[in-house]
Parts: sequence; C-alpha cells; structure tokens
Amino acid sequence: MELKELALILFTVLSQAAIGAYLLLAWLRLMGKDAAMDGVYRKSLVVLLGVSGVGLLASLFHLGRPLLAVTALKHLSTSWLSREIFFSGGFFVLLLAVVLLEKAGMIRKVLCALGALSGVLAIISMSASYGATIYPAWQGWGTYAAFIGTAVLLGLGLVAGLIAWFGRAVETKGAALQRLVGATVVALGVGLVAYPIYLATLGAGGMEAQATLKLLGGEFAWVLALRWAFTLVGGLVPLVITWRRMAAGKISTGLVYGAFCFLLAGELAGRYLFYATGVPISIG
Repeated sequence: MELKELALILFTVLSQAAIGAYLLLAWLRLMGKDAAMDGVYRKSLVVLLGVSGVGLLASLFHLGRPLLAVTALKHLSTSWLSREIFFSGGFFVLLLAVVLLEKAGMIRKVLCALGALSGVLAIISMSASYGATIYPAWQGWGTYAAFIGTAVLLGLGLVAGLIAWFGRAVETKGAALQRLVGATVVALGVGLVAYPIYLATLGAGGMEAQATLKLLGGEFAWVLALRWAFTLVGGLVPLVITWRRMAAGKISTGLVYGAFCFLLAGELAGRYLFYATGVPISIG
C-alpha cells in the first residue's frame, strides 16, 4: 500500500467518524437537560477536534504539497473535490471555534449549526467526488451508503466510548449510553443488509464492476473476511453483551472501548478494500 492510499483511508474514515460523532453530540446537547452530562459532551468535542485534525493532516500526505489544497479551491463551483476540501476544512475550523467559544452563548449555537451543515456537506462532497470517477464500483448509491454508514457507525461508537470514559463519575450516563449501544447495534444490522445488495449490484454491472466483485471474492477475500470479523465478532458481539448487561443495571465500559476499536479496525479494512478493488473503465 502506498502512502497516498493510506492517507486517503485515514482521511476519509477519521473525518467521517468525527462528523458523525459531532452531529450526534450536537443533538444530545440540544436535547439534554443534565448539566453533568453536558460537561461530558463538551470534553468529547475536544477529542473530536483531534480526530478531525489527524484526518486533515493525513489528507495533506495524499496531496503531496499542502498548497495544492488552496489551488483546488479555485474550482469550488464546478469540482466536487474542491467542495470536499472546502467543507472538510470548514468543519474543522468551525469545530475549533465551537470548542474555543464554549461560553459565547448564541454565537456558539450558530457556529454549532454551521459546523453540522459543513460536516454533512463534506460527506456528500466526498461521496460525489468518487461517484464522478471512472470506477464503476465507486459510482451510484454504494459510495454514499459506505461513507454515511461509516459516519453513523463510528460516530455512535465513538460517542459511546467518550461518554463511558468522561462520564465515569456521572451516575446519569447509563441511560444515554444504553441508547447509544442499542443504536450502534441497529446501524450494524442495516449495514449487514446493505452490503450484500451492493455486491449484487456489482454482479449485475459491467465488466469493471464484475472485476471488482471477483477481486473481493478472490485475491482480497481474506481482507473481506477480516473486515467482517472485526465488525461482527469484535464489534457486534461485545455491544450486544453490553446492552444486555446494561438492561440488567450493569455497565461494562471495557466492552464499549473494545467494541469501538474493532469497529474502527473494520471500517479501516473496508476502506482499504474500497480503494484496492476499484477497477477503472477501459478507454480505447
């Protein structure tokens, strides 16, 4: 794997995880009335700033020269890649402003809303920029489902882990944590239904789409198996156990941390497959 490919994997996965977690935290803060939990959410935003920052730094390794990002912005009105750079960078800047201006009242709320909008537009732009390429496996709904799925799944898992960590001394965290764990299990279930449909779409596609499917079932089958082992055995099983224990009044934070790590590993492996198995349309 080349450095540029690794940079793209880290940029897309970490950025989408940070955006998904941010949207969830913004909603939790808006709906929450518990001052102690609000403090947990504020601390969690600082972690998301770091996650988003690492993702942006990784993207610079893909570009090779950081100034190319500025040059790319010249095509904002016509290029999805330019929009991806603009909204991803904008999300980080707005998140930084939200963290620094925590006590600014209405200004913070406006910045929070703008950050949420920028994050959503960043994921849409990422998906659209790949959909506009000559790789059939990246075209259509599959890329949107994959990128949004990463944001939802890792966003839920990351927030659950952060609440478990920063809320160790908060007695009221149990209800929020149980809902997050349950929602993560549901998101995994949706992913399990969507992926076979995506594979069927590849099988019904053209020569290049079918070539991608053959790679997934051949040369890269072991990576695909590892990806789902991480996700299901390392992620889903501990989360189900955690949810059942929490329903009985017990909190297993260690399982929450471990499940998120495996979910992250699964998404990284899945994103590697995304890039490694893409087959371009033959021209000429």
